[in-house]
Amino acid sequence: MKIILAIKSGFSRSLRSWKGILVFWILSFVTVSLLVLPLKAGLNAAFGSSMITEKLINGINLDVLGDLGRNLHSMGSSLLSGTILLCIVAILTDTFIAGGLFESVRSGNDRLSGENFFRASGKNFLPFLIVSLILSLILICLIVLVLVVPVSVAANAESAPEGTIFRTLAVSCPVFIVAASIIMLVADYARAWQAARVQNAGFKALGFGFSKTFSTFFTSFVLMILLLIIQALPGLAIAAIITGYTPSTGGGVFLLFVLSQLLIITRIFLKVVRYGSVTALMEYNSSHGLPSSGNHESPPVELPQNPQLDFNNKYNG
Repeated sequence: MKIILAIKSGFSRSLRSWKGILVFWILSFVTVSLLVLPLKAGLNAAFGSSMITEKLINGINLDVLGDLGRNLHSMGSSLLSGTILLCIVAILTDTFIAGGLFESVRSGNDRLSGENFFRASGKNFLPFLIVSLILSLILICLIVLVLVVPVSVAANAESAPEGTIFRTLAVSCPVFIVAASIIMLVADYARAWQAARVQNAGFKALGFGFSKTFSTFFTSFVLMILLLIIQALPGLAIAAIITGYTPSTGGGVFLLFVLSQLLIITRIFLKVVRYGSVTALMEYNSSHGLPSSGNHESPPVELPQNPQLDFNNKYNG
């Protein structure tokens, strides 16, 4: 029941955060343009008015690519450096905007102004970045230990039976998905906790994220799996459209662009639904006897120094 209530609350909180979602989409669009536009200019300069593009329509032609010579090498270097720069900018942008989004999905922030949104983004940027960097390092270690090492061992085994790599992936991939889901849950709990605090405490937020995840593991994990499945649907739709539709006119290209952007906005919306659902579940557990932080203590109860004297003063005037 708590899971359904948290998801419903997450949807309503995401709807009221539409301005933040719009800002997120605009910044994402600008960030991707930093790579796409220079790459397009480089391709136009390399191809010129030749017939190379027509020869590449039916598939990759190695002879044509070989004729590009130095242009292909320079484009490859630019693409690699541009991709690295894009990843760095995307991480910083996502961290910054997440600070305002987690603030906007908190209960009581129904009318969060733009000024307060960006103020919260700046306030939460450093602790959110600490949480993201530490958990990203943990995720990289998991990729190496759970995926890369087992597959490498299976591939290099001389006497391994046929299909060993496939069976190894069949075991490693679900383990990695579970571990990655837990890491994302820790990150969301940590950021939701930090968004409710005035002081910056990235490491305390990370500790709270681990504590909250494992103290409410079953409910939180089921919630995260459901949200990740919902969040993956737009990505699958984008992949299906791109692979199944080849526009032949300018109008078709524009329609494909608009449709892909609508799906990206939907994916961002569902991501904010995840933020709101995890925040709602944290607030629900906190209001039902589960403390949201180890820093809160029960207020002291003042007892009378002389109970008999207090009784006489109360009833005898």
